[in-house]
Amino acid sequence: MSRFINTNKEYYWGDWYFKNHVMSADFDYKAHKKELSPYYEQRGFKVSMMFADYFSRLNGIMSDRYLSMDLYYFFVIPSLNRYDFKDAYLDKNIYSLLFPDVKQPVTVVKNMHGHFYLDGEEITMGQAVAAVEAADGELIIKPTVETCNGEGVAQIQGLSAEPVKELFAQYGINFIVQKKVKQHPDLQRVNPTSLNSMRLYTYRHTNGICEFLYPFAHMRFGGKGAIKDNVSQGGGTCLIHPDGLVDDRVYRFKRMAVSSLSQETGITHLVVPEYQCVIDTLLKMHQRLPYFDFVGWDVTVLPDGEPLLIEFNLVPSVEGPQMMAGPMFGDCLDEVIERACSVDCTRVQGYKKTFAKDCLFYLHMQ
Repeated sequence: MSRFINTNKEYYWGDWYFKNHVMSADFDYKAHKKELSPYYEQRGFKVSMMFADYFSRLNGIMSDRYLSMDLYYFFVIPSLNRYDFKDAYLDKNIYSLLFPDVKQPVTVVKNMHGHFYLDGEEITMGQAVAAVEAADGELIIKPTVETCNGEGVAQIQGLSAEPVKELFAQYGINFIVQKKVKQHPDLQRVNPTSLNSMRLYTYRHTNGICEFLYPFAHMRFGGKGAIKDNVSQGGGTCLIHPDGLVDDRVYRFKRMAVSSLSQETGITHLVVPEYQCVIDTLLKMHQRLPYFDFVGWDVTVLPDGEPLLIEFNLVPSVEGPQMMAGPMFGDCLDEVIERACSVDCTRVQGYKKTFAKDCLFYLHMQ
């Protein structure tokens, strides 16, 4: 097949993203780079077997169905989720409106488009400053739109009025201040300083049925002393089995080595509390997102066993799940790729506007 649905430019971007965000420096990506996946080639996509080579070395699952980064971000996601609605739904400040019956971190104050809100009512900046100044305990401040990988998340406590004003000025608009979550002690002991969350995925089939993609659920925890559970910044991640048992193998980006949770923390046989309740809650929540058929949920569990929503992602990364559990979407992949084949390329162009300058330079040099 001489022509592919994904162009060479998109193909090379997928390579660039993989090399700079996922791949270990000691991995010989050239060994299988020129080999193409028969599975995708038959469906009109050009996908290097480089991805299969890398992921299978980590998880032992050899397959030609591993998604490349360009195929996922430029074709799969636009075929499943409405890009033109995405940004509005991803504003963390509206979570309480979308899911008022689901536990979320306690909000101290919101800033939406430059306006401050407290308990659903607009307030002045002075009142917002006073609310933060009066709040007890540790607080978390974070931006609410156009964020990823925990960017801008900070912990604060005991600030007087002037430092709060300076902090507000630093964040500008679109941010939220919340009380730090007290998570279930079984989860907290993995890393006491970070909010140790779970990333779970749900997929809505073409027949309207939402399914929990259990092979790809994983727990994430921060590095020593960190407040964020970011896997790409020193933290680790472990698969979660269908019964809630957390796997002992710890994976990290940019590393070929797989370590052990029990050896790193001394914790053995860790089970997520009320795991089935978490899954049932997410499936019900997905039904309230009719424009999005694939969602990545970040959740944790409170001390009383109740699920707590941290955030949801409409362009969730799949590099980590493939690193741990094999080709993303599992048995649903045939249906997903069939949907991706019908993507209008004019819609896909919108994502390319976010290319970094060095990425565009890389594409040009190729």
